[in-house]
Amino acid sequence: MIIGSKLHYFDEIDSTNEYAKKILGEATEGTVVLADTQTAGKGRLERPWFSPDGGIYMSAILFTDKPLLIPVLAGVAICETFNSYNILLGIKWPNDIFLNEKKVAGVLTEIIDTTVILGMGINLNITEFPEGLKNTATSIFLETKKRFDKMMVYNDLCLGLDDAYQLLKRDKSTEVLQKWRNYTIMFGKTVSIETPERLIIGRVIDIAGNGALVLSLPDGKIERVIAGECRIVKGSKQ
Repeated sequence: MIIGSKLHYFDEIDSTNEYAKKILGEATEGTVVLADTQTAGKGRLERPWFSPDGGIYMSAILFTDKPLLIPVLAGVAICETFNSYNILLGIKWPNDIFLNEKKVAGVLTEIIDTTVILGMGINLNITEFPEGLKNTATSIFLETKKRFDKMMVYNDLCLGLDDAYQLLKRDKSTEVLQKWRNYTIMFGKTVSIETPERLIIGRVIDIAGNGALVLSLPDGKIERVIAGECRIVKGSKQ
């Protein structure tokens, strides 16, 4: 097992991703940074990540030539972990995990040369969110009324991450992508994706081998979008 083979654990830290960056020079593959709370946790686009006690905040250091598929396998591993507890989560491209139409987890990857720092935040046993997040975020506890042992979930998640990562290393990414297809909430939905160059609107029809979202545009053309700020158009149905 690679992921979780070495663990740096903190009661409190500014950011697990930032600490992972500091130890890159000496870290072995699969090293994980785990914290009970973060004082400066962040998501995509430098947005703050609410990180009180009760969540799982972790970063894994990975060496891979397929960095764009790391968010894909992370989403799969999170969903499969909770599926084993009979909790069905859904993946929203590129990095969000949903439960009952609210965000319950997120993924942040940072690429440094040939290394990927995979950051994950999971709202596990959190009981309350600030006013600004109540309408969009939730926790496993709030939706199921069940509390989970954090280290049990962490260990199961590392196993799931490692399984998917091994598939990637053995050039079996098609299996990871198929698992993603099984868990996504995106198919058939109309989305708007804001990229640095333009705004793209289309219907989601697949995920490509490199992790790009495949859209059918209004004019019938097919477009593959590798990155961008994605929103599901309100009222869009499968």
